[in-house]
Amino acid sequence: MDLQMLTPDEFARFASLVYDRAGIHLPPSKSGLLSNRLRQRLRALKIASFGEYYKRFTNAAFVEEELPYFLSAVTTNETYFFRNAQLWNTLGEKILPGILERNGRTARTLKVWSAASSSGEEAYTVGILLLERIPDAARWTISVVGSDISQKVLDRARTGLYNDYAVSRTTPARVSRWFDKVDGQYRVKDEVRKLVRFQFHNLRERFPSGGFDFVLLRNVLMYFDAEMKRKTIANVCEAVAPGGWLYVGDVDPIRTSSELVGCMPLQPSFPGFYQRALSTSAADSRKELVRG
Repeated sequence: MDLQMLTPDEFARFASLVYDRAGIHLPPSKSGLLSNRLRQRLRALKIASFGEYYKRFTNAAFVEEELPYFLSAVTTNETYFFRNAQLWNTLGEKILPGILERNGRTARTLKVWSAASSSGEEAYTVGILLLERIPDAARWTISVVGSDISQKVLDRARTGLYNDYAVSRTTPARVSRWFDKVDGQYRVKDEVRKLVRFQFHNLRERFPSGGFDFVLLRNVLMYFDAEMKRKTIANVCEAVAPGGWLYVGDVDPIRTSSELVGCMPLQPSFPGFYQRALSTSAADSRKELVRG
């Protein structure tokens, strides 16, 4: 099988499919990258051409079987534990204390959503941080949800198994405390894993639950066009509880866009962080976003 590059027409068809299914905008400059990613799928399926592969997507049974692999092939999943120390320091030292004080007066619950969580390093990092920062964590009901559009990376996340690279930026003390060495890999300990669950979710859609005290949406918006950015902001902000927080990335794509600033219903705070007012409901914020 001698596959070369997608033709401009083939690229346009696959780019449209990616956008329809995942909301990710692929400019023509990504043709080489998409060709390389799809070539792996064609070889795995023993399909002779990009055109034949695309035609298969008219078959519902093929779509159900192949779509998770297709989406995994065209999305980037590289990450590691405690990526961007500044984020975790800000969360642990400046944001979490206020959440604990507020929620500690009532039901002692804490909910976090790691959106587009890939293979789970971010969601488990949240779990580790909460256990480190909450002395009486056993008296709290803590829930961390990691979501992604790729079933393949979700399945990997659920195993809790990671290679050397995933823990390469984690201190030896943390690795020793929160991981078990298993057959040359690192397995997240059960006390962390029991706090975290993973589920499929497409950011084009509303999340099925809400009331999150903290939501992470890191390094995602950069892949979307303006319409998808607005839709994602609406869906994610709706899930943030009154007084809750949203983190949009190590490089904030909202503050550099006057259009996105105008439609963001939450208030900016620390770099990359936004907070919902205590008196604002999710529904009210969504209406405000729609008006903006």
